[in-house]
Amino acid sequence: MRQPPQKTRSRHWIAGLCLSLALSAGAGELRADELEVVIEGVSEPVLGNVKAQVEPFRFTGIGRLSARRLEKLRREAETKAALALRPYGYYQPRIEARVEEQAERSWRLVVNIAKGPPVLVAAARVELKGPGAEIDSLRAWRGKWPLTAGAVLDQPVWAAEKRRSLELAEENGYLLADFRAHEIRLDLEKNEAWLDLVLDTGPQAVMGEVTFHQNAVNPYILENLPRFRPGEPYDAWIMERFRIDLWQAGYFQNIEIIEDRQLEETPPRVDLDIHLEPRPPNLYQGSVGIGSDTGARVQFRWQRYLLSKRGDTFELSTGWQDHNNEYFVRSQYRVPRDTPNRQFWIAEALLKRENESVRIRAEFDDDITYTLGSVDIGDNSLRIGRLRIQDHDRGYRQWFETLFAQYLYETLDYGPLIVDALSEEVNLPANAEILGRTSQTVSVGVEYEMPFTRGQGFETVGDRVRGWAFASSEALGSDTDFIQAYLSGRINRRVGDNWRVLARAEIGWTNARINTIEVNPEGQSLQLSLTELPNLYRFKAGGSTSVRGYGYETLSNNNIGSNNVITASLEAEYRIFDKWSVAGFFDVGNAFNDWDRIDLKKGVGVGVRWYTIAGALRVDIAKGLDLPGKPWRIHFTIGASVL
Repeated sequence: MRQPPQKTRSRHWIAGLCLSLALSAGAGELRADELEVVIEGVSEPVLGNVKAQVEPFRFTGIGRLSARRLEKLRREAETKAALALRPYGYYQPRIEARVEEQAERSWRLVVNIAKGPPVLVAAARVELKGPGAEIDSLRAWRGKWPLTAGAVLDQPVWAAEKRRSLELAEENGYLLADFRAHEIRLDLEKNEAWLDLVLDTGPQAVMGEVTFHQNAVNPYILENLPRFRPGEPYDAWIMERFRIDLWQAGYFQNIEIIEDRQLEETPPRVDLDIHLEPRPPNLYQGSVGIGSDTGARVQFRWQRYLLSKRGDTFELSTGWQDHNNEYFVRSQYRVPRDTPNRQFWIAEALLKRENESVRIRAEFDDDITYTLGSVDIGDNSLRIGRLRIQDHDRGYRQWFETLFAQYLYETLDYGPLIVDALSEEVNLPANAEILGRTSQTVSVGVEYEMPFTRGQGFETVGDRVRGWAFASSEALGSDTDFIQAYLSGRINRRVGDNWRVLARAEIGWTNARINTIEVNPEGQSLQLSLTELPNLYRFKAGGSTSVRGYGYETLSNNNIGSNNVITASLEAEYRIFDKWSVAGFFDVGNAFNDWDRIDLKKGVGVGVRWYTIAGALRVDIAKGLDLPGKPWRIHFTIGASVL
């Protein structure tokens, strides 16, 4: 191979050496001088704004910070800091900035601020004009106006309040709301400001036509879904509920609602163009958990949507929980009806098995009980009916009304009845055949429910009313005649910014026959009170969502349920951090057969709440006041307390 001339190799070597020396020299210049910025004399929120204006000073290029450049940065910091104070009402500050050398090529820029006297609001005119001037939310906004006479002028608050007023107007349908006047006049010699803000709501917009673009279900299924009709006032909350209702219908996975605002019309109108994409037909869900009431639990659910364009759906679920070794299989079939209002045909089937312990009470001391044995309970039921959803209060609330007929086949199988503390088998009287039996019940009735919630986390407010009434008769083929009625209510309200009050109550009544069985082990008189009401319909109390301080469903006659129930609860909750709060509560109630022996049990306690994306996690420590000498009980639940 031919070698290059020696002269050429020398030139390459010299060029490489020069390049290496140049890179080595440049590497020292690549490190820029460091400058730390320190702000003194102010706190948040003023401090944050000053930092945002002053700290962005960073340096590009290669080289040192010269004395001239440092002086320029110092003067600019004073100017920028003075401008950053003005939105918070400080127009006459004294600001001194200095540059300190920390180490080689390291500097500190210290900005010391004396805010000086603030500009105070001398007078504020805040008025509402137009058709929406009397709506409650805007009047409340006006009543809580923060920049009143004597307050420090705060322009971020001024801007936020202006935005809030426009948001409230739009939420109530006043989409053309605007300001006739929005002015701040300053007198810097007197350090005073005059505020002038006049909001004109303009006319209220109305709902227009709704057009659906989909081919998954028959059109009539969606026609009654909106909680509004054309010509009714536009409402942002109702619009949001419409989106949720479309999702909860279960037919669609992608929902796009386009608001076509015809604001030049009289009155202004909002038409809706809705594009819907069908969801996959099958949904599978499973969960594993543990709770103070249920113990360990597991559940699986399969939902089948869009069986046809009629919109019929099918659901099958099964689960087990450690409490009473209970397991169930439940199925539901639902078909929308072609009616002027929203209705469904429904059919539900249930298979349920559990084992309960039976306790007997000493006649001479109501607080002394003995475990008598256990009973295996099997429930098989079929329920058919019609569900109707009715809009009330402009769609803010909905009634769910269900007319139903139900068939129940139940088995009760008692094991050996031995008083545990006495180790003595009980000699049962002749009327004890009620202990082990099979029965069938045919009942008809009606059930109502009205849930309402707004907000999330600690901000959640709302209420829920639920009730039912049904009857069973031998004329229908039942083994037992009875009537049952039930009513419950829960309410959740905010008090100020950091307090909430939660209250709930329930009352249930049944006129089913009661059998009293008396046994006399070792000369003691013990009574067993048994209702002929099927187990599926019996009332029980106690636990984390009932009377805290007592075990789950342990408050009833002989631990196996009763004809009647009364419970109530009052709870006060205080927010200590953004997602954390503490609570104190008082619960009272019992389930019972005899109205002459209600014997309401009382419980008190304290708790902690943590609001997560999955719902509120509640941990309570409660004391049963009617259980002297018993330890405090821990309850924990997950979910919205108002539902």
